[in-house]
Amino acid sequence: MTVPPLPREIVHLIFSSVESKADLLNSALSSKALHSMATSVLYRSLNLKTSRESIPCLRTLSRNLRLSTLVRSFEIHWTWTTPTANLHQLVHRVLRQMTALVSLSIEVHPNFHPWNLQNCTFSLDRFSSSFRCDSSLVEFLERQPNIEDLTLRGFNSDPSDFSFNSSSFNLNPNPTPFPISSTALPKLSRLRAIHAGPDTVLRLIDGRPLTQVSMPLYAECVHRSLDALQLSTRHIERLNVISFDPDAPEYLLGEISRRLPDLEALHIVILLAQCSEAALIKSSPALRNFRSLQYLTYMSATHTGPISQENEAKIATEWHKSCPTLKTIILPMGKVWFYDNTKWSCLGDQEEL
Repeated sequence: MTVPPLPREIVHLIFSSVESKADLLNSALSSKALHSMATSVLYRSLNLKTSRESIPCLRTLSRNLRLSTLVRSFEIHWTWTTPTANLHQLVHRVLRQMTALVSLSIEVHPNFHPWNLQNCTFSLDRFSSSFRCDSSLVEFLERQPNIEDLTLRGFNSDPSDFSFNSSSFNLNPNPTPFPISSTALPKLSRLRAIHAGPDTVLRLIDGRPLTQVSMPLYAECVHRSLDALQLSTRHIERLNVISFDPDAPEYLLGEISRRLPDLEALHIVILLAQCSEAALIKSSPALRNFRSLQYLTYMSATHTGPISQENEAKIATEWHKSCPTLKTIILPMGKVWFYDNTKWSCLGDQEEL
């Protein structure tokens, strides 16, 4: 096969647009001239989910240093519950060879610990993990000064110590310390702390240039978590929260708007509480503090009953009176409302868009 007289950059872009791994593999095997370019794209981003695909891929990478250095994005999402010690060691060996890695996501069985990241020389700008938020994770983060996007899905205590029932979800009163230094993660701008409590959230936000944050709001410590948001060196522009406080509909919008008036996008999911039409109308004045809010999602797991489209339009209109910058609203029933400079129009259910 004769390679077309195209610059290597153009051929690389063509391969980058190929979605099928099988097609890339066939291209790599079609000629020596195309092998290098197709292979670089084939191994640039790897997402391992099943044992059938994970083990052969990891073995290939462990035996071929050149292939390991091609990987820029690596994701391990294992759902089986008993990865062996040998498999952990294999992952550790491969990670040490991925010197050019910039994005890493690890969602595996709890027995997979941050020690698997020891002696790795890559420098990440994005990291996501299900590791528990403790000192061993801190040790790894301290060695990654270029991380800008961080997702932590682990708890900062034993999940069995949480107090959970139909009306409340409270943190363990003695969470695991998260002693990250003030000089770590100097570039962090996007944080998703899925289960972390206020102490961990505060440690990660304080003195760093956060602009986007996703976090839980547990009963009895909501104000501490929200106060932590004010410690960013930049204005928070996007905030996503999941509330576990049954009283949240009475105060949450007001507390957020008072602390973060410069938000551009706010997404709230309220659990353990009902959202009635009257409560939504009543919350309208709480939006007055927002100066730039354009996108507002206000969802709840339970509600007192269906709200008619006509009444949802009234709610959107009232909210817009208090916050004229609003452009898009998603209300508890899942309807998406859009403001077209004259009135609010319903675009349909969120799941349909």
